[in-house]
Amino acid sequence: MEGKNFDLSVPGAKENAIASIESAKTELEHALAELNDLPTLDPNVIRYAAHAIKNYLTVAGGCVALLSHALGDSANEQVKTWLEGLQHATKLMIQTVRLLSNAAVAVKLDLKWEKVDLPLLVQRGCEYYADQARGKRVAVVFEPAVEPVYAWTDRVVVAAVLDNLLSNAVKFSASGGVIRVSVIAEPSYVVCSVQDNGPGLTPEDQAKLFQPGARLGPSPTGTELSTGYGLAISKDMIQALNGHIWCESNVGLGSCFSFRLPLYEGQDKAATPSHVSHVTKKQHGAPSRK
Repeated sequence: MEGKNFDLSVPGAKENAIASIESAKTELEHALAELNDLPTLDPNVIRYAAHAIKNYLTVAGGCVALLSHALGDSANEQVKTWLEGLQHATKLMIQTVRLLSNAAVAVKLDLKWEKVDLPLLVQRGCEYYADQARGKRVAVVFEPAVEPVYAWTDRVVVAAVLDNLLSNAVKFSASGGVIRVSVIAEPSYVVCSVQDNGPGLTPEDQAKLFQPGARLGPSPTGTELSTGYGLAISKDMIQALNGHIWCESNVGLGSCFSFRLPLYEGQDKAATPSHVSHVTKKQHGAPSRK
């Protein structure tokens, strides 16, 4: 129904407004009834959309490549790093879209192994989410490692995992909360932790963590949406990077999500697997945490 403006001082306007509201209500009820009759999943639609998205991503990747070529040697090292990150992220997105088109088929995920300043990467992620958290009166506090710490990993994939953890921390934190993020070095590993003071998780919820489609108790404290697959994706990504991800939580005391990555100790790219195979499986459920 198209929007209408009613001047209630005009004779009959009130009746017309009521009739329009009743008409809109009827149309809404019909629309909801039709939604119930729609199939829950249409593989053909997914494949069609995935193919179109892949085309758009290919165009985006081509634009980045052209921009890199146009800038040439005039671009400083930081700009070159950003452009390389965009190219790599686009490539990973294209590979992910292929997973949608080839359900339950192993797909090789190319990784770009390199020496990564993990504290710097995490600091930038915290700065980005600090702006978003401010809208909920939530503070993001970064506690860097005492000394420079380098991980042997893929910076784009790590950034995606960090994005999931930080967005969850903001999503489930109440107004006035504090999110503490730290990076520390361990023998042969680098560990990043994201601690919130949200509602925490019960032992039952913790047992279901990192499972696609798991139904968990806590709900976002704002108007944020939750897909329920972020943690499962993060686990797959960290495992692909030869790392480990876990959670420590107590009800009423918040949650701390941590991931461990190999420490850079002079590794050679040639000695590191450049890809890992993933297999997607159809999942069911109504998750409540990203």
